[in-house]
Amino acid sequence: MKKIALAATFALTFATSASAAHGPAGCGLGSMLFQGKSGLVFNVLAATFNGSSGNQTFGMSTGTLGCEDAQSAKVSAVSFVEGNKVALSNDISRGQGETLDAYLELVGKKAIDKKKLQKSFGAIFTQEASAEQIHQNILAVISL
Repeated sequence: MKKIALAATFALTFATSASAAHGPAGCGLGSMLFQGKSGLVFNVLAATFNGSSGNQTFGMSTGTLGCEDAQSAKVSAVSFVEGNKVALSNDISRGQGETLDAYLELVGKKAIDKKKLQKSFGAIFTQEASAEQIHQNILAVISL
């Protein structure tokens, strides 16, 4: 009985240190398994599963298992632009392409009119623009 109480205390302590955006148990497979369930028992089970199986660490490192946040999405998008700058510029100049589709899916804007980006090519890919600047320029055009 003492082991169960100790485990529950550990799980609750761990859960309180987790990000509030993901609920009391934090992000991870346990939180996904018990998604939609509320109450102390489900939070303890989710936190225990997240912590004991190591999947929460994996999810936070990779941005998966519900551990995505706005900052990691931004870093992913900028990294994507950095690694695919030439292909992305070619696709935007044509107004279509797989690299452009992948980028738009990554930033959650799949339904955007790609011709809008094509018309703004010069404003997006300014001379010596960094990946961060290109990403911000695309987001500015998308939000117009």
